[in-house]
Amino acid sequence: MTPKRSHHFLILCLRVLSDVAAIVGAYCLAVSLSIPETSTWGRYAQANLLYIVVFTVVWIGTAADQRLFVSRRSETLVSLLFSIAKALFGAALFSAFVIELLESYGLQRRIFIPFIAFALCTLVLTRLATGISLWNLRRRGYNHRRILLVGANERSAHLAAILLANEQYGYMIEGFLENDEERRPILEEQGLDWLGRVEDLESMLVTHVLDAVYISLPVRSFYEQIQSIAHLCEGVGVPVRFLADLFPLRMATSQVTRINSIPLLSLSFEREIQTTFALRRMVDIMAALLLVTILAPAMLLIALAILIESRGPVFVWRTGHGGVRTLAFRTAPWRPANAGKDKTRVGRFIERYGLDELPQLLMVLAGRDDLGASYLPRGGTEKRDSSA
Repeated sequence: MTPKRSHHFLILCLRVLSDVAAIVGAYCLAVSLSIPETSTWGRYAQANLLYIVVFTVVWIGTAADQRLFVSRRSETLVSLLFSIAKALFGAALFSAFVIELLESYGLQRRIFIPFIAFALCTLVLTRLATGISLWNLRRRGYNHRRILLVGANERSAHLAAILLANEQYGYMIEGFLENDEERRPILEEQGLDWLGRVEDLESMLVTHVLDAVYISLPVRSFYEQIQSIAHLCEGVGVPVRFLADLFPLRMATSQVTRINSIPLLSLSFEREIQTTFALRRMVDIMAALLLVTILAPAMLLIALAILIESRGPVFVWRTGHGGVRTLAFRTAPWRPANAGKDKTRVGRFIERYGLDELPQLLMVLAGRDDLGASYLPRGGTEKRDSSA
């Protein structure tokens, strides 16, 4: 096992262990709350121990399905919480089904609801503490990933602007490769160094320590070079990311499927009539409702702080790359001539930890968004909109 893979495996184990510790803590709290007068704490906890065993196994499966054990450093706080809520919702349902089948073991049903409620709180708090700690470490220069951009255009410029503006993601851009001299200023204006032509990638992989290569080249004119880049990076173990916009169809959704070993990219324009979409929508609503209920006090405090510090609306619409509009807490003074340029003290704080995007949960409940925009990098601009 290489040092890098060993490092990833260690982090995976730590994440699993921290979740198990959170579940154990939730179980202990649930036992303390629901213990009958006729039993002792130890006896009652031991009699219902199967709860924690079943839920832990199911949680690991649902959390893995939501990719909660892999690195998601460029994900927003809201989408992370949303994934946790969906995983917990699935784990709770399946655990309830399994526990019902094992009712003959003498399990007490009164402990189940408190256990699930405490599990949600402890898992969310554990994940938040871990995420915020990692963000602060990355802002201080630790746990960085060095990346190289191949190609200078609007897509790579947008990506660079987002990574440079969000230090908590922990990406350090070494520079970029570009053949066209007229395109170099697109990235040089952001302070990035031009390191040579696309053909110089092989020497770059030897002389620089890179964690990933991001390709933003036109497929038609650079197909062979893109294929060559992929082979070079595969040979040295450097991951390749492709900034693709192959089919700029705003109304279509994509999904990767397979026929035996052949991968297929499917574009769907009628997702609303699909059973899978209906089920996903139901889970999204339940997860969003769960999070809004828990986070309502924090959201109310943020809204009051915004109103106290400066005049203006609490919410604003943000328009990001590709015209995606999302609802967010206002972080800038409400001066139309200067909207979105400065940040208030409250705005700086909530934006630092991604709390400004919590209103996206309301969009999910309203059926206007399924948090797909949350998986896009941050970097939208605030726009005045009376409907907010």
